[in-house]
Amino acid sequence: MEKGLTVTPRAIGPLLPMLSRAQVRGDTTAGAATVGELCQGGQGFEVSDSAGRPVMAYVLAIRDHAAARVCWVQAAGGAMPGVDLTRELMPTIERQAQEQGAWQVAITTRRRGLIKKLRAQGYQISGVTLRKEINGLAT
Repeated sequence: MEKGLTVTPRAIGPLLPMLSRAQVRGDTTAGAATVGELCQGGQGFEVSDSAGRPVMAYVLAIRDHAAARVCWVQAAGGAMPGVDLTRELMPTIERQAQEQGAWQVAITTRRRGLIKKLRAQGYQISGVTLRKEINGLAT
């Protein structure tokens, strides 16, 4: 990994403030779930710069399906000026998924910029999530 970044496994609780900021910009649940709920059952990771400052957090969850084991990126957020963290971290996430026996890495997002970046790294759009509020359930 370039840019002197370090990835360290962490408990999810301390990562929630960084992850929550990202959810505000890209909530894919239309307000139905908190980032804490999205991260349940996952493993948290903190990304630090060369000075040891946290710049990003992400949570991965392995899900076994009938035909494949999938590594879901449950939540991710952070920023480092001058560094494309998506480009830098996706190879690490893919390696982590492979180490867990996953056949796929999956991400749900509504952020067009992230979709563009991931497509450039070989990811394909395999579906779209649409939501509709009914009975006033969403705030």
